[in-house]
Amino acid sequence: MKKKLFFSVCLSLPLALFPLSAPAEEGSPLLSVDDLIALEDSYEAFLNELGDLAVQRGLLSEEDRAAWHDAQLGDYFQNGGYGSILISYMPGALGYTREEDTLLNLSAAFDGGRLELMTMRRYTPGDSTLSGLMLTPSVLDESGAPMDAHYVLSATSGVFMKWDALLGTYVTVGATAESDGETIVWSDQTPAADAKDPVLTLLISRADDQTVLTEAKLLLYVDGAGYKLGDDALSVN
Repeated sequence: MKKKLFFSVCLSLPLALFPLSAPAEEGSPLLSVDDLIALEDSYEAFLNELGDLAVQRGLLSEEDRAAWHDAQLGDYFQNGGYGSILISYMPGALGYTREEDTLLNLSAAFDGGRLELMTMRRYTPGDSTLSGLMLTPSVLDESGAPMDAHYVLSATSGVFMKWDALLGTYVTVGATAESDGETIVWSDQTPAADAKDPVLTLLISRADDQTVLTEAKLLLYVDGAGYKLGDDALSVN
């Protein structure tokens, strides 16, 4: 019987490897998603070089490369910077990737700019490493330059959570939450059989004068014991 060969690298990232540009408050024992985002560029640069090598060696097809990248980066965030990197000889290996561990980058254009939202493809309350669904918003102007923006989030169900550096954990802030670009987490219970699909609303304004730029909707749909997002989950009014 022919063996299925694969190469798996368990990657640990000690804090000494990369300087934190946005560290947690001094004395905090844990890293937040925002801390991991500060390392994202360095980690992505590593993934890009690893992806080049994997394609060259025939371990990864160019067709699967984008999906592999999002799976690895999502795993990094879900596991607090301790991720497992899989480069496989076995066709279809990405089919084993959990949607709870897969990053999803959403984007929607509005008059004068573009909203981008980094999140995950699925949130399962009983089976997700994070406290909820990660939501990291950002806005670009018409030229593609970052804009300072303020975000007010609300939802038809569930609660929002923010990182508390003093406690070293995410804490509930209520049915609404505000952000200046830092990560917000949406959390809810395991959906009942007749649960309605949750809708999250983001009201986006300029950070300097609070002029409203646009309002966006993020549609989640109930899927078994969790909540799932599609590639078209984000829209602007």
